[in-house]
Amino acid sequence: MKPHLKMTLLTTAMMSCFMSLFFSGFFTLLAFGPTAAWLAAWLRGFAIGWPLGFALAMAVGHPIRKLSLRLAGLDR
Repeated sequence: MKPHLKMTLLTTAMMSCFMSLFFSGFFTLLAFGPTAAWLAAWLRGFAIGWPLGFALAMAVGHPIRKLSLRLAGLDR
C-alpha cells in the first residue's frame, strides 16, 4: 500500500472513530442520563455511526481539503 493512501486511511479511521465515539456518547448521555440504558444506546449508536462516519469522511475528505486550501489561499 502506498504511504500516502495508508496515511489517509489511518487518519480518517482514527478521526472518525474519535468523533463517533465522542458525539454518540455525548448526545445519548443528554437523552438518557448516566444510566445502563445510556451505555447500551451509546455502544449501539457508535457501532452504527463509526462506519457511516468513516465512509462519509472518505467520500468528502478530498473535496473538502481542496476547498479549504482554496479558501485559505494555499492552493497555488
